[in-house]
Amino acid sequence: MRCAELSLRNPEAGRRGGFIPSMFVGTLPEDKRPSACIGCGSCAAVCPQQIDIPGTLAEFAERLAG
Repeated sequence: MRCAELSLRNPEAGRRGGFIPSMFVGTLPEDKRPSACIGCGSCAAVCPQQIDIPGTLAEFAERLAG
């Protein structure tokens, strides 16, 4: 997983009630979508900002799906 997928969430996170349309995320290859995160935590272990990347992507994927 690259930080680019996480960066898709940033505009959504900064707006109240805002979102990135799932149609846009749907244009990404399956293995690059937020839902492709397997939650292994290897990215979080090396994140210099100590972000819970798997948890953040899981929440983002859920919001996109719903």
